Parts: sequence; C-alpha cells; structure tokens
Amino acid sequence: MALAPTADLITVREVLAKFEAEFATVAEAVENGEFALWVGSGISHLAPSLGDLIEKAFDYLRERAADPLTTATYMPALEEALGLVQIDPGTVLAQIGQPLATWPEHDAIINGLWNQYSRVLDIPIAGMPSDFILWDAIDVREAFANPAPPAAEHLCTAILILEGAVQEIASANWDGFIEAAVERLSGGVRGMLQVIVDPNQLRGPAGRARLLKFHGCIIHATREPAVFRRFLTGSYTQIMGWPQSHDFAAMCQAMVGLATSHKTMVLGLSIQDNNLQTLFSRAEAIHAWPWPSAPAAAAHIFCEDTIRPGQRDVLRLSYGAAYNHNPAAMHDATLLRAWGEKVLIALVLKLLTDKLAHLVDLTLAPLGKGAIAAALIPLLGELRDDIADLAVPPPGGRSRTPFVNTAIAIWSRLLAIFRAGALPANADAYEALCASTPNLMAADQNAIGMGLGRLGLALGLLQGGRTAGLWELRAPVSAALDAGAMTARAARPDGVDRPLFLVKSATEAISLKSQGAFANDNAIVVHADHVWQQLAGGASSARRVRAAPGRTGHVGETHVSLGALLDRCGDAATLQREFVAEMML
Repeated sequence: MALAPTADLITVREVLAKFEAEFATVAEAVENGEFALWVGSGISHLAPSLGDLIEKAFDYLRERAADPLTTATYMPALEEALGLVQIDPGTVLAQIGQPLATWPEHDAIINGLWNQYSRVLDIPIAGMPSDFILWDAIDVREAFANPAPPAAEHLCTAILILEGAVQEIASANWDGFIEAAVERLSGGVRGMLQVIVDPNQLRGPAGRARLLKFHGCIIHATREPAVFRRFLTGSYTQIMGWPQSHDFAAMCQAMVGLATSHKTMVLGLSIQDNNLQTLFSRAEAIHAWPWPSAPAAAAHIFCEDTIRPGQRDVLRLSYGAAYNHNPAAMHDATLLRAWGEKVLIALVLKLLTDKLAHLVDLTLAPLGKGAIAAALIPLLGELRDDIADLAVPPPGGRSRTPFVNTAIAIWSRLLAIFRAGALPANADAYEALCASTPNLMAADQNAIGMGLGRLGLALGLLQGGRTAGLWELRAPVSAALDAGAMTARAARPDGVDRPLFLVKSATEAISLKSQGAFANDNAIVVHADHVWQQLAGGASSARRVRAAPGRTGHVGETHVSLGALLDRCGDAATLQREFVAEMML
C-alpha cells in the first residue's frame, strides 16, 4: 500500500479527503465547537526568528564580556552560554571582539542553543532581574515591533472563530497575529476575542472566542510592562515553576479545565515543556478521555509529520495502558500528517460547504424537495474541492496566504452582493455566513430567513453546469461593482465574459441596478426568490437575448428566478436543465 503523503507534500484537497474519510468525525467535531486549538510557534512563521534572537542575546553578552569595564559581570554569562554547546571559552577567546556572524563556530553555536533556548534565557547576570536576557539583552519589545500582517494560519483561525466553530484557543506564542487577524476580519469590532494574559482578564466579558496566552503576550507587556511583563514565560526556571506559580494559578486552572472539557487540536506546538505536560496529566486525573474514542472523534489530534516526543508523552499521560497496548493504532488515529496551514484552510472550506449544505436542506425539505437537495448538495463538495486545488503558494513562494486573502475577498464580495446588493463596506473584513455551528443551524432563523440556502442551491447549480462543460466560472475581472460576484463564460469559442450576480431578492437587484452594476447590459442576475419575475409580469426572465450570445456583440441583461424554477421543477435533473436554459450563456 502506498504511504500517505508527508505533511510537506500533502495538498489541501488531500487533507479534505481525510476529513471526508478517516478523520470525518474530527472535522465534524471541530465544526460543532468540540475542539480547542492549542497553538505554538509553528503557526507564526512571520514572528522573529529564534535563531536571530539567540544570536542577538549571544552578541549582547559577547560585546560586554570583551569590554574591560564590564567583563567581570558578563564573562561568566558568556562562558555559561558556550558551555551549553560544549565549547571551551579559551578556544574562542581570540575572536571575542568580533560578531558571532563571523565566527567559524556560528552555526554550531546557534544550532546548539536552538533547543536550549529556555536555558539561554535563564543565564543570570549579577545584579540584574531574572528576565534580563529576554527583556534587555534580546529586547523582546523591539524584536516584536512592527509585525508582518497575519498569515494564512491566523486568518483561517479568525474565520473559524467568526463562523462559531472555534471558541477556545490556548497559545504559547507571545505575538499578536491571531488578535490582528480577528480584528481585521471582524472589521475592528471590539470584544470579538477575549484575550487572557492576566488572571483578572478571565473575569472580563466573553467574546466569540477565548484566547488563553499562557506564556504571556508581548503586546500587553509592551503597553503595560508593570502589569504584564511578569507573565512572559520562556526560561527553563519559569517553565518548570509555572504550574506552581501564584501568578499563573488561575491560568493553569483554566487550561486544565480546557483540556478536560474540550478535545485538543495541536498546531505548531511540540508540548515538550514540562508545564504543558503537567496540565494534561491533571486533566486526565480529573476526567480522562476514553480510548478507543469511536464513535466520537479522538480527543487529541496532532497536525505534524510525525508524533513528536512531547506529544507522545501527552498520549501516554492521557491514555496510560491503552497507549502501550497499541501505540501505532493510536498514532494513526491522532496524527493528521499535515501542517497547520493546510489543515486550517481545509477546515474553513469544509465548514462553509457543510453550512451551505445544511442550509440547502433546511430550505428545500419544508417545500417537499428534499430529494433535490440530496442530489445537488454533492455539487457543493465538488466546488469546494476545485477551490482547494487553487490553495497553493504562488510561484517561488511557500505560503498560501495570498490564496487565503484572495479567497476571503471573493467570498466576502459574493455574500455582500447577495445580502445587501453592494460591495462589502470594509474591503479588508470577512463576511461570515452565520455564527451558528452546523448542529444548531436549524434554530438559526436569521440564517434560514436570509435565503442563504438558496445561495447554496445557486452555487450547486452553477457547479453542475461547470462540471457538464457548459460554462466556466472565474473570479471577477476587476474590483468594480459591475464585475459582479464572479465571471461566467460559455465554454465555446464565441463565449463572452459576463458578470454574474447572486442576489437574495429584487431589493438587492434594484440596489445594484441603481449603482450602475448592470451598465454593460450583459449581466446575469440569479435571484433566490421569484419577486423579480413577478415584477416583470410573470416572464421567466425579465429580459431575454434575441440573438445568439457572442455573435452580435450584444448579449443583454438576464435575470433567473430560483423561486420560480423550484415551483415548477419536481426533481434535480429538471431543475438543472431549466436553470441551464434560463442562464442563456
């Protein structure tokens, strides 16, 4: 049997396939809020490089050890740093006046200190505070200043929050990428994310989600060092003492509760630190997760290429003898073998597709057309998979952030035009489908009443025509309103690009028309209901072309009423055929 793709080689579409097969229960549990995300530096590639921070600390000590005025204070610290990588200070004394970058031992020192970073932060400087290496030598405030924009992982996490699927996050990261992503995609709505660094913040107003920054936050520490500096955790002594520290007692309790009440999806976090393993051990003592977990999802999922030692420790602590009975089977059930970026993109695509599928069913079943829903819903899955194939880095790049930003813009444009007959009020924000999880959507009358099920139906029918080779669908040709929600083109030599609009009702179509959206006289407007048809005197389309499209240079504005089509079509095949006829591409 062929080996599964590695975390490096697996595609987003292949991750989706896992979420439809062996990890289907995991995807469903994530969508319905059962999982908390536990994140580490592996999802913050844009944060300062650990190697750069190590080099900065080393050079700070080296410069002062070389200065006769300060050598007595700093030479012992430099010798301790060299001792961590087993280098005799005497062998490098002649080059102490030169930057580490010029040393032949540069790579050996950086690589050796990389996995002992917490020990570096613990190096004492006589007469200085215990966090002197971090706060002054490295100057962590300056290192994290002027951060890059959020990456794909942070943006997708923010989408999962806004869509109601992720309600709890535990983060070891000091950076503010997740907060920045939520702020941007929510349009700056305050309180959307409850960020907790100080135990007093546990008592603040709840947000759409809660972010437990258990190792501190550089943003808070920079703004209010008197309050938040002490929460920055990185040294070996701090990590070992964390579970017993009074400063972290409330945070520790909250995280034990999180490990007890929510399943855990680990992204970019090794869990090798003693304090985290203590949390999972305490959670197991309070209320252990069962193994085997079926029919429920496994309680621990690792987005890695292999199970790392710290993660193996969590499995041992959580399941005891069950782990030793068959560790290979447990690894297979808990290792997703895909990096966080691909996993989060796949989860967003699956969540939105599943929500639309639920809405289609909730819309059509009361009309006695459940069979139509069952036949067309798989087309949404095909559309999702085709979009997933586009989730690749640009040429020469490694990140899928450009894809995610483009996808957010196109999706938000589609929803804003459908709901309001206008472009999004905030071009940087994200238009959420609805905040309800799939298992609660039947009670979300706002989502049902907004006609979003018919939006899903329209997308399924469009995909059906695309799969049949009748037309192509692409992104809008420009950012202007008259470019529509997407571009449609007949799949024949004389096909022409036509802007395609999907709208909730005539109100949105009239709004678009008043803004000049149909000025080119070749727009296709798909209406969720049949009000436009009624206003047009009952004709199936308010305006029909009078010549073959593409042959005369004139196409004409076309309106398609899903409401009217549903009224007269009794099965999916007839509905698809009638929809194709009405589209008149």
